[in-house]
Amino acid sequence: MDLEALVKAITAEVLKQVNGKEETPSLLIIGDQACKKCQAAEKRLGKGQTVLYPDADPGADVAVRRIVPYLSIRHMADMAVGKADGPLMEIVLAALLAGQSVEVMEFEYRRHSDTAPEGLMRLFEGQEASLASFGLTAMDMTRRETHRIRKALVTDADVTGASQKGARQLILPLDARVTPLAVESARELGITMSRA
Repeated sequence: MDLEALVKAITAEVLKQVNGKEETPSLLIIGDQACKKCQAAEKRLGKGQTVLYPDADPGADVAVRRIVPYLSIRHMADMAVGKADGPLMEIVLAALLAGQSVEVMEFEYRRHSDTAPEGLMRLFEGQEASLASFGLTAMDMTRRETHRIRKALVTDADVTGASQKGARQLILPLDARVTPLAVESARELGITMSRA
């Protein structure tokens, strides 16, 4: 286990308890605020978080969770060769160049997986793999009732993160330690914890 990560997790947990509040992460939705896909993304992800749009972009060097609600085939192909077409894709490229990761909620090409020729799907999957190597990855949109945590120390952040993914039950390692704030959050969120 990484000792530095353990110390950071414990310190963050203690500070939350001492301060009595948790700093909520900001989301930067890279899109037009009037776009229906962006509004749906904000509704789904923005609960308890500050949501920003490109006009309020804090800059590529600031750590926020950057999200692209929808990546078209054209933009995916351009980004796979390092080309940014338009101001929104320039924001994505600037973040990637600054070492920030960007999550994509939906890739357009996946809509055609049942009808597109196999060769074309392999081409798009290759482009997606290239993007992932740059830091532009698919967001896990699955909503699972049961979520397995494989950490030695389970914190409030683990519980709230699993809750945001739809978890109602957490399965923990037999020897995992659970912080008091994590237990309290699980109780408040209606999440049960078991060990396996």
